[in-house]
Amino acid sequence: MIKVGIIGADKPDSGELLRILVNHPEVDVVSLFAPGMTGRQVTSCHAGFIGERAMTFSDKIDPSKLDVVFIADDSQVGKDVKDRVAEWPELRVIDLSPSRFDGSLSSEFAYGLSEINRKGLVRGAKYAAVPSPMAALALIALYPLASHLLLSADLEVVVSAPDDIVKSVDTNIITDEILWQLRNAQSSFDGNVTIKLLPADSHRVMRIHTILKCPLALDEVEKIYDSIFDDHNFTFTSFSNVGGEEVEGTQKSVVSFNKPGAGLLEIVCVADCRLRGGAGDAVHAMNLLFSLHEKVGLQLKSAAYGSCGETVSKVASWFA
Repeated sequence: MIKVGIIGADKPDSGELLRILVNHPEVDVVSLFAPGMTGRQVTSCHAGFIGERAMTFSDKIDPSKLDVVFIADDSQVGKDVKDRVAEWPELRVIDLSPSRFDGSLSSEFAYGLSEINRKGLVRGAKYAAVPSPMAALALIALYPLASHLLLSADLEVVVSAPDDIVKSVDTNIITDEILWQLRNAQSSFDGNVTIKLLPADSHRVMRIHTILKCPLALDEVEKIYDSIFDDHNFTFTSFSNVGGEEVEGTQKSVVSFNKPGAGLLEIVCVADCRLRGGAGDAVHAMNLLFSLHEKVGLQLKSAAYGSCGETVSKVASWFA
């Protein structure tokens, strides 16, 4: 069994992460580090665990006794673990802390988006940084074109996202993350990415929309995307827009295409942003780091999502 510890276990992303890990057949959750919640049950913070496995928050974590540590906050403890990873040669570290792409990320951390970096995750990597939700969806939408050298101009990406994400995101960091990966795929691309943020009705579903110059017919576009995603288990393509109910509570993302005019291509990507670019991609990365099939523990919908202090009535609609 993979012995797991979570730093920042009281954070909302950790609640989502725990809902996946408690049903993962290869995982034993050993340590939930949250000093401000020491001694309290998980149910006191994360709604939906009543009647499930009893778990208690702790103010101690020992990486030497763990196989993998998930870092979900910006505490000094998490930063110390990243700085001292060499002390624990067998330890894997998966970073989904809010500041993971603020410029301090070590080059030893593999980019944790399987659709564009699965080889990097399965070929000896020990540390992974989970993509941010907006970057994950934008890259799923645009990376296949970049890999075929088809990006040629500045891009405007319209993002419809849950209100808490819209209010908290730093678009400069997100655009840097997107451009970093696009230019890795297409070094000749010298355009910029502009993000336009719009609030979404859903608490979970994010939608990415962009229109760009592309002379290819839709069947040619589909072949390009299938060449990238055909052997991946969570990303699919469609010629019609897909509703949020198709992806909510799952690890799936769906990319849709349309030709709005001659020489133009419209792309829409939709996914559950609490999983893609969050807890789901964190578990996905863990599976690959430990040479497990990428779908292990991620086949079914997760349970309710909610942050500390939210009532059951507020999150009840997010049960699968």
